[in-house]
Amino acid sequence: MPNRTFADSDARTAREQWFRYFDIVEPIRGELHRYCRSLTRTIWDAEDLVQDTLLRGFAMTARGDLHGEQSQVRSAKAYLFRVASNQWIDRQRKASREVLSAAVEVSTEIEIDDVKPAIERALQLASPQEFAALILKEGYDFTLEEIADFVGTSVGTIKSALSRGRTKMATAAQVLPVDEENRQLARQFADAINRQDLEGVMQLMADAMSLFVCNVGGGRGDDGTWTEKSVRLATAKYAELQGEALVVLFDSTGVANDVVRIEASNGEVVRLTDYCYAPETLEYVAQELSLEIKTKGYHQPENILVEMIAGPSLPWRSD
Repeated sequence: MPNRTFADSDARTAREQWFRYFDIVEPIRGELHRYCRSLTRTIWDAEDLVQDTLLRGFAMTARGDLHGEQSQVRSAKAYLFRVASNQWIDRQRKASREVLSAAVEVSTEIEIDDVKPAIERALQLASPQEFAALILKEGYDFTLEEIADFVGTSVGTIKSALSRGRTKMATAAQVLPVDEENRQLARQFADAINRQDLEGVMQLMADAMSLFVCNVGGGRGDDGTWTEKSVRLATAKYAELQGEALVVLFDSTGVANDVVRIEASNGEVVRLTDYCYAPETLEYVAQELSLEIKTKGYHQPENILVEMIAGPSLPWRSD
């Protein structure tokens, strides 16, 4: 292929296709979110898994993966459920190996070859395949053949996994207490919003803060755009849910319309996750906190999208 520069116009084309893709999969989003919540058993990990699944699904489609007749699934729903299943299984296996590896490193006298069989048995006992297979079968009625394809194994293995998995479904996810620094910074964040001290809000943010708006995108720091558009004229309330420190935002009528998750370090907000375009998460939070909520859909309205698509540039210098 001839050499060519990847230009800002290419970034705009990709962004346009991203939102088109979102509109196409919108009818599936509710079920996908419920599936991810069943897997992760926390609302925050569920939304993270949904975001990763959609991004991976978009990238794999653009790259041409899974397009052969032998690998096609029966619907977009089955395709995204397969992506989510594999994403989650890979995460669980990595986490299990990291925990077991850390345990082995505690004693330098133990040879790794001596504990490999025990590690493998432990991983099998806690197989994420069992959990995913049970949810896919009993919650969404996929066939055994489809489930085997989703998680990359045989039908016989899935049958065994279903039998074992039913005995483990009642296990609750461990929810850690809210980090005290996250709590303090989130309270200060809410107080500054209620004073309409927008400069004070920005001063709480680290210069290189990770800002992520679900489904829309993010970046580093805030040049004032997010603060101006998200918290001007809003009121706020501090809340906690499933181990996370939150700031709930309310419109001028007193109805909640956004939830922000705060992560802090060294006295600054280092990660801010905005769920204003994640309606399933907003509705779940509102139900848990007994709030009335107004959701906005999965992205901005069409007239604003046109401006957004026209504006992006590459995330690196092209000169």
